Amino acid sequence: MPGKKHVSILFAAVMVLALLLGSCAPAAPAEPAAPAEAAPEQAAEAEAPAAEAPAATEAAPVEKQTVKIAFIGPLTGSAAAVGLGAKNSFQLKVDEVLAAGDYPYDIEVVYEDDASDPATGVAAATKVASDPDVVAAATHWNSPVGLATVDIFHKFGVLQLFWGTIHRDIIYGNDYIEPYRVIPTSEQSMELAGDYAVDFNRMNWVIINDTTDYGTKIRDEFTAAMEKRGGKILEAIGVTVGQQDFSAVLSRVKELDPDGIFYAGVTTEAAGVRIQSMKMGMSDVIFMGPPGIQSDTFGEITLADAEGTFCSGTFDVNSSEEGKAFVETYGAKYPNEPFEQNGPYAYDSAAIILEALKEVGPDRAKITEYVASHTFKGVIGDIQWDEAGQNTVGGLTMYINQDGKWVKYEESEYASGARTLPWEK
Repeated sequence: MPGKKHVSILFAAVMVLALLLGSCAPAAPAEPAAPAEAAPEQAAEAEAPAAEAPAATEAAPVEKQTVKIAFIGPLTGSAAAVGLGAKNSFQLKVDEVLAAGDYPYDIEVVYEDDASDPATGVAAATKVASDPDVVAAATHWNSPVGLATVDIFHKFGVLQLFWGTIHRDIIYGNDYIEPYRVIPTSEQSMELAGDYAVDFNRMNWVIINDTTDYGTKIRDEFTAAMEKRGGKILEAIGVTVGQQDFSAVLSRVKELDPDGIFYAGVTTEAAGVRIQSMKMGMSDVIFMGPPGIQSDTFGEITLADAEGTFCSGTFDVNSSEEGKAFVETYGAKYPNEPFEQNGPYAYDSAAIILEALKEVGPDRAKITEYVASHTFKGVIGDIQWDEAGQNTVGGLTMYINQDGKWVKYEESEYASGARTLPWEK
C-alpha cells in the first residue's frame, strides 16, 4: 500500500495536469457590448410603425339556394289578357321581395299556360307538381281547369293557391289540405248580384249560361239567390263556349220579355250576347254577369254596347291605400298590360307563398301547414281561411261599364244620376 507521501505526490501531479488543461481550453465568450445610441434619423425610423399590409380580399357572399315556385294561368287563348295581368302581378310581388335584398332564397318562377282548357291545365299541373324542386303554386282562372287539377296537387302534396277560380266545389268538394283560395266564391258573388237585382227592382230574369261546370254553377247559384229574394227565373238557356251566333237564343229571350239577362260565363261569349241583344232592340233590359266577364276585353269587344252593363265582380283595388300603391307600381312596370280583375289576387298569392317559404324553408308539407295556420294582409285586405281553405273576406264589388271600363257602381255617374240606367230611359 503506498504511503501518504506517495498520495500527496500523486495529488500534486493531478492538480498540475488540471491547470495545464485549463489553460489550453477556449476562452468564454465576452459579454456583448451595449449598443451605441442610435442617431436621431435612425431612431425615427425605428419608432415609425411598419407599413400596413394590404387588406385581405373580402369573402365572396354565400350563394343562396334557388327555390322554385309556380304560376299557372291562361297565357294564350281568349282569356290571355286575364292570365297575363295575373302573371305580371305575381312576378311584381316576387321582384319586390327579392329587391329588398334580405330574402333568404333566390326564387325561380315556373310559368305554365293552361289555355283555359282542362286537359292543358292537367298537363301543366302534372309538370309543375311532379318537379321536386317546386314547393308551391298559384293556379288558374277558369273553374273547369281548377276542378280538373286539385287531385294532381293533392297527389304530390303541393300547396295550390287559387287566384282566379270561383267554383265552390274546388274548395268544398274535397277534403284535401293542399287547395286554398284567395278569391271569394261564385256563391258569394251571386248573393251580391241578387241584392242589386232587388235594389233595382229587376225581379224577372232569363239566364243564358255556357254549359261548362262554371257556367252551370253560376246559373244555379244566381237562380237560388233570386228565388230566395222573391225573384223569378223565366228560363235558363245553355250555349256552348266558342258559339258566335246567339240570334235564336235571343229571339226566345225577347219573347219572354224579362227585366234582365244574366249571362253565366266568361268574357268572349258574354260580349257576343250583349252586342247581339242590343241589335235586337233589348237596350232597356239590364244585362249582368259574374266575375268571369270582368275584363277590359269586354269593353274592347263590345265598344259602345258595353255601356250600362253590370258585373258582380271582385275586389275594388282602389278602395285601400295598399291597393292604390299596387295600381301605381304595376302601372309603372307594365303600362300597356292591364292587371285585369285578378291581378291583386295573384299579387297576394305570391306574397303568401313567399312568406311561408321564408318562415319554414323549402318543404312542401311545412309550407302548406304554415299557410293553413296563419292569416295574411294583402292589397285586398285581410285574408282569413275557413276550415276548408276558402278566404272569407277580401271583398266583392258591383261594377257598371262606363265609357268602356268597369267602374265601381257607387262611384259611377249612373249612381250619381249624371247618366241614366238602361231601363229608366
